[in-house]
Amino acid sequence: MTDIYQQIWDADQQHAGLKAVHKGESIDAFRETGHVVVNELEEASRTHKLIEEVHIPAHKQQSYDLVNALLNNYTLDQTKAEVNFPEEQDEVQRFLDYAHKTPPMEVARAYVNERLDQPLSTDQWWAVLQRVWFEQYSDGKNRDLSGFEHVVVGEQRQAKVQGYHSWYKYYLDEHFQLNGVDRDSIEFLDWRNSEEDTTPDVATLSFVWEAFDYQRKEFRKLTKPIGGFWIGPSVEGLLALGTVRFMAEVLAPRHAVINGFKYNLPLFRSANNRHLRTFYPEFSARV
Repeated sequence: MTDIYQQIWDADQQHAGLKAVHKGESIDAFRETGHVVVNELEEASRTHKLIEEVHIPAHKQQSYDLVNALLNNYTLDQTKAEVNFPEEQDEVQRFLDYAHKTPPMEVARAYVNERLDQPLSTDQWWAVLQRVWFEQYSDGKNRDLSGFEHVVVGEQRQAKVQGYHSWYKYYLDEHFQLNGVDRDSIEFLDWRNSEEDTTPDVATLSFVWEAFDYQRKEFRKLTKPIGGFWIGPSVEGLLALGTVRFMAEVLAPRHAVINGFKYNLPLFRSANNRHLRTFYPEFSARV
């Protein structure tokens, strides 16, 4: 049987995922389906941009527009309470209404349903996604956490970055604009890639994120000593991968083989097991 994670990846590529290619490789075959040009230059400076070019075709744009609306909804400091405005809840609703029936999510739901005594309807699947990724919870001093905020957006813990495992968010921060003015919010530090990692589908690196605090209206420099993310999946594709891995009752593999490379899939849950705390790929080996 094909690896479930590969199945989700392939479905997402047909949906809103983009093909990752190394700088210098031909992109002609991906002009209609979309691509991400990845530059893992070995001797990179602090101003280096990992993602040099992104082409999102019109038929895939809705996914990215819906995600863009969510990114400024969160309090940066994870010890501070969220202020949940009605319009922000509407944005979550619109994203979930769109995402829960997309091809990568349908592949994920079919896999889950094969392993459950009572299969999940599309409405029940929507509720699972809402709980796992968007329902807020507190964990000691950390308040109003959510899987989406941690994995996709990133959080502040003192002077460090927590989470932040979305290539698309990284790209937006590399090309950040404030009031129409370009302001790169990423300072590259170093690679953390394995020598066997020759695929453009994943990056492992350290960086400084000059994060904009939407509540305080100011920037904060936060360091990510080591971080990793796949490059190319849509956000709903990433969430589909994480949801399958999260659901303990379906016993999904802890490792994935995608496009000829093996990954470990670390995942942590909230203390009550209702919510995903973090999920990310860890490059393992070439198959």
